[in-house]
Amino acid sequence: MRNILLLGGFGFIGTNILKYIDSKLSGYTVTVFDKLPKHPYDITFNCVKKIYAGDFGDTASLRPVFENDKFDFIIHAISSTVPATSSNFRYDIESNLIATVELLRLLVEYDQKNIVYLSSGGAIYGKTNEMQKHKETDSAYPLSSYGIVKLAIEKYLSLFYERYQLRPLILRLSNPFGPYHFSMKQGIINVALRSAKEHKPFVVWGDGKAKKDYIFINDFCDILFKLIEIYPVNEIINIGSSHSLSVNDILKEVSRLFPTFVWSYKSFEQFDVPYFELDIRKLLALIGDYQFTPFEEGLLETKNWLLK
Repeated sequence: MRNILLLGGFGFIGTNILKYIDSKLSGYTVTVFDKLPKHPYDITFNCVKKIYAGDFGDTASLRPVFENDKFDFIIHAISSTVPATSSNFRYDIESNLIATVELLRLLVEYDQKNIVYLSSGGAIYGKTNEMQKHKETDSAYPLSSYGIVKLAIEKYLSLFYERYQLRPLILRLSNPFGPYHFSMKQGIINVALRSAKEHKPFVVWGDGKAKKDYIFINDFCDILFKLIEIYPVNEIINIGSSHSLSVNDILKEVSRLFPTFVWSYKSFEQFDVPYFELDIRKLLALIGDYQFTPFEEGLLETKNWLLK
């Protein structure tokens, strides 16, 4: 039996990881650390054996987790900000960077070695032209505090690997979408679907030509556990579909599912990269050829979940 600590277990990604374990895997038990004592939508999970509710930025909240259990690996899926909300630099640094460094100190103290960190493939690399796919070895020039903090955490993970023999695995994830994404502010695909379902007009910030790499959340969960089984230590790996879509492409597909869906355009201040696509050759060299869920299929599955 493998014992996992999932930090941020009741968010969008955490919820899908738990659902994936319940439906696809055996031999895993999960301890969840989240700011909430139970899932906000009363979803229960067979694999969850313990739940700790607390403030990730408070070391005293985290310490009991490690006093009571030994984990085969920790999945760090907590972030208190997104690119659009990371303009409060001090809050971003304190709640994400400093909090994660304190977590790493606890791992050293309690001799917990394996940590999988969910970084960002979209926010870290910075501006690019539309034809370029980012490799893990590319220079990184983030345009937001969110991306800078993610990159700084990666560097601290590498430092703790060298100095304290921590065993990090860093995953630079593209834009995931799919069921159990409840936010109305972040994740254009899910927000657009919900607006369409509720017959609300959708506002596009910009001209809708921005193109990004999107991945269906089920594919990410599957790839995550393939990598955990291999566990390439102290590696940075891009995880995306290596296929980009523009905002306009997405909205047209949403309108195909909801014919009454309408949207408008509004100028905005740039806080995020307008184009990015990930080079996933390193990922495929590790896990072999992978059949990604076609976008239309993932969108339909997300719509069907939303209608339930």
